[in-house]
Amino acid sequence: MLVLISDLHFTDGTAGKHNVPADAFRIFFRAVSGTAKRLKRAGGKIREIKIVFLGDIFDLLRTETWFEHPVSERPWGGDSEGIEKNAATILDGIIKENQDAFGLLGGDLKREFGLPSEPERIYVPGNHDRLCDRYQTLRDRVCDCLNIPRRGSLPFEHYFEDVDYGVFCRHGHEYDQFNYEGGLSYEYDEYMRVPIGDPITTELISRLPRVLKGKIESLPLTAEEKGRLVRNFRDIDNVRPFSAVLEWLLYQVKRNLSLKEMIEVSVDEVIGKFNNLDFVRAWYRHHDRWTDWCDEADKIQSVLWLYEHFRAFPSHRLLAHLMQIKRRLSERDDFLEAAYREYLHLDSRISYVVYGHTHEPRRVLLDVVENERGRKEHFYLNTGTWRVTHQKATKGPGFMSLKNMTWVAFYKKEERGTDFPSFETWTGSLKTAR
Repeated sequence: MLVLISDLHFTDGTAGKHNVPADAFRIFFRAVSGTAKRLKRAGGKIREIKIVFLGDIFDLLRTETWFEHPVSERPWGGDSEGIEKNAATILDGIIKENQDAFGLLGGDLKREFGLPSEPERIYVPGNHDRLCDRYQTLRDRVCDCLNIPRRGSLPFEHYFEDVDYGVFCRHGHEYDQFNYEGGLSYEYDEYMRVPIGDPITTELISRLPRVLKGKIESLPLTAEEKGRLVRNFRDIDNVRPFSAVLEWLLYQVKRNLSLKEMIEVSVDEVIGKFNNLDFVRAWYRHHDRWTDWCDEADKIQSVLWLYEHFRAFPSHRLLAHLMQIKRRLSERDDFLEAAYREYLHLDSRISYVVYGHTHEPRRVLLDVVENERGRKEHFYLNTGTWRVTHQKATKGPGFMSLKNMTWVAFYKKEERGTDFPSFETWTGSLKTAR
């Protein structure tokens, strides 16, 4: 039995309370154990369990700790020794903040949940935990935390493949132009290049609530009102679809009209600092192609320009501009196309390509191949996320908040008594607030 989960995004808590509680994983492992026992009673042969942590398990970007250090010692800086030291501190903070959850994930799962064997843990880095693979000190911490044998100087693999289960998987940020700077050969050095998504997460998304919190500190608001406002801005990274972030900002302004100017000033300040970073200016120069009027740099600059000037437009004009940008940015599903291309070079026994990264659980039949050897199906699956998401209403300015859990399980032929490797997906959402 092979189980894949991703995008847990454990944080150190300095940029808000976003962590998945340990009880959620107890629910997960009870479900895995129950499935294994049912299959055994039905004659299935479950002799092993593998758990793949498919990236963005440790979130080293969504933290305010980087602001305590000079820019040169942040992930987009040039002081490698300083970056390693600070990243190790953040990782230690993540593990300490989530010690109950990691005590469970790295513990004796066979004994606690009655599994047929102690699971083999496999870790595949994503973009938010890229630094976990850059330094051996962090790799060792990850291995110890998840109960994985240390790898010494060897980096983690950025994909996992098992033909007995018919599975090939990777985190998926390789197909996100803002979170992967490498080429198509997917070498280690290419994964270590800093993408623009790193400073976007920290210098924009994590900094904005910090700046706003400082500005409202002296205002005659209750502690509850201040806390709620900061929490709402800390949740920007959980808004879905991500193109709805501007609408989320407008929604917060409308709910806090007395603070409208302070919110707008905070947004301007944060974007100004971001655009003045040496790394960002260099990234713009590298990606701004005069032959392409909608290149990567143009896409980011156009959205940030809109955010910077959202005080100058009425809401209806802002949303009209935003819809124009959305149409330019959402012409295709890059992950669906990437999954289809994967099959061109994969082992013929692979039936399932799996990604994470998008936070959107998916199950798509890409192709059916029929020949003299029989029928072969090619699927694309996505492992979704365990984070809270704020989903925009299809009409009007409202948002709905949901807690999410998603996992995908694969089975060998003998485990379910089929003549092909099979799978099942589980996605749950819990609504507890409005």
